[in-house]
Amino acid sequence: MDTIKFLGTGGTRTPTQGTTCLHVSEHCVIDAGNLINTFGSTIFTIEHIFLTHSHLDHIIDIPFLADLFVTQKKVSLKIYGLKATLDDLRQCIFNDRIWPNFKEITLIGHTDKTIELIELELELPYHVDGVTLTPFKTDHTEGSCGYIIEKNGSGVLFTADTYRCDRIWELLDERPYLHTLITEVSFPSAFAKLASNSKHLTPSLLADELKKCNRDNFSLYIMHLKALFMGTILEELAVLELLRNGGKVLVDGDQIHYKIP
Repeated sequence: MDTIKFLGTGGTRTPTQGTTCLHVSEHCVIDAGNLINTFGSTIFTIEHIFLTHSHLDHIIDIPFLADLFVTQKKVSLKIYGLKATLDDLRQCIFNDRIWPNFKEITLIGHTDKTIELIELELELPYHVDGVTLTPFKTDHTEGSCGYIIEKNGSGVLFTADTYRCDRIWELLDERPYLHTLITEVSFPSAFAKLASNSKHLTPSLLADELKKCNRDNFSLYIMHLKALFMGTILEELAVLELLRNGGKVLVDGDQIHYKIP
């Protein structure tokens, strides 16, 4: 794959839009907000899921994947995340109350467990299918992170859900090969208190955050708009001229190419 494909981009699930899910290599996705509906019969090619955090819109398809995989796969589905995120999966999902504990259920006819939870270390690179994913801490939940996504010397910075976060702008300044920033805007600027309480960005907050960066030669893409406020957010983004260097508001099915130096 020479592209990152956005399988889900919404801040809310609607009849026409899924929630956060990025297909970054043949066997690997970031988040699981819209996997089953987009992959169909090819879903069994997925072997690695890197999570940004444990909110429902980012993990919703994982329990159903485990249910599918237990009779069809030969090796475990590997799920990566920071400790707090994986603890949420252990305690709140795969606990034999909300869903069967597929961490302990063996794949039918094989010896591996159905899923394997792998704890990430911040700022340490992980390699899958020629793509490198490096998690960095964000300000959303205790276990939230974004990812530097790299291939062949080309890099994209994906924040996922976040509030104000200095590390985003430090990484862009430190790593000039990062040609694209993909971040979120969930609410209109009039909902600044709600954004603060839920740790999300508004157009005004993002405009203020951008001032922390010492370069502007990267494309800016935005996702995770709450469907009820999409029109207002789009108007604010246009007025503030935030979608720089060919960036856009992403919709399901959009792709971004890895730029080869």
